[in-house]
Order: sequence, then C-alpha cells, then structure tokens
Amino acid sequence: MGSGKKSRTTTSKVSAVAAPAASAIIQSTGSSSILRSSFAPSHFQLALFASIIQGFDSQLLRIHDTNTARLRSEHAFAPKATCDCLDWGHYGEGYPERQQQDSKKKRKRTEYANGINHDTHAQDVVLALGTSESEVQLYSPTMAKVVAVLKGVHTRGIRDFKFVDEGKNSSAWSIGGDGKLVCWDLREGKSTKFVDDRWDPYA
Repeated sequence: MGSGKKSRTTTSKVSAVAAPAASAIIQSTGSSSILRSSFAPSHFQLALFASIIQGFDSQLLRIHDTNTARLRSEHAFAPKATCDCLDWGHYGEGYPERQQQDSKKKRKRTEYANGINHDTHAQDVVLALGTSESEVQLYSPTMAKVVAVLKGVHTRGIRDFKFVDEGKNSSAWSIGGDGKLVCWDLREGKSTKFVDDRWDPYA
C-alpha cells in the first residue's frame, strides 16, 4: 500500500532542548505563502511543524524541526493536486517497514534526532494528507515518505480527515466533496462503512 512518490530529506544535528524557532520557520518559506499548517500535538513528543506551500509546479509538504527551524523533509504532490486537510495521528501496526525495524532493534532509552523522539510510539506517527485527488496520503516524518494511501471510495476530493480510537490506532474518518462520510480501518487500509449525507430518509 506504499506510495512510489519520492520525498527529499534534509538531515541535521538537533538539540532536544534547543529553544523553539517557529518564527524562523515561517521566514524560511521565503516568498511562498503557507496554505495550510499544523504543529505536531505535544503528547506525540515530536518537535515538528508541517506546512503546505505552493511550489513551482506542485504543492509541497514541508516538515520543519521547531527546535532549530531547519527543514527536515519535503514531499511533492502530483501536479495540479491540492492538499485540503492535515491531521496528525498513528498508523500503528500497518506498514511493514516499522515491523522490520522493531524486530531488528529495541531502544532502551529515548533518543532525539531531527526533532523526532525515536521510541516506538513516536515512530508510529503519521501526517494524514487529504487531497483533491480523492485520496489520503499517510506521511511518516520518521521515514520521510508516504507509507500508505487510502483511496477508492471518494470521488470529489477529501474535505477533512480525522483519526479516532487513538489508543487502538485502528480507525479514522474522512468526508469528501461527494458527500460521503467514510470510516477507515487503518490496519487493513480499507473502508469499513460510509454514510452519504445526500441521502434524504424522508424522501
């Protein structure tokens, strides 16, 4: 279920106790306007800021380290596609790369690099990107790439997307321009049910 889209990664040495640099992040976007943005929730223990800007030929997702204001990674959307919503959450047991990493090494203490807390909990974190192409890309800041794509149900873009069942890392909901409210099983990467708000029970 992974995506073939490429992301560029900028590595940097980071101090976990460095002062926040949000204003510098805004300045680093240059003349490009920020279309959408979101800080990683504090309980994720990630010093990251996500923003969507308009690039030369496509929109770009940019992930900055809020301790240093340095660009950590960048992901380009398809030409003419737009990102219409962002949400931080957990993809949990889903992608095989995480399972392989966990089987090879176990960390005895928390380590920080590039604004990321490298314990198991933090490595599960993804940023959901709802697009005008009727798909939700799940982007991993740890791996700096799209690790899964939810698609095949909506037909007129994604208006909003929210993770739920946070403790179980199992489901999420999306609403599309087609009027469908869809529940997703994140373990299977499939929709489990949907409600069409265009349906009138009194008609």
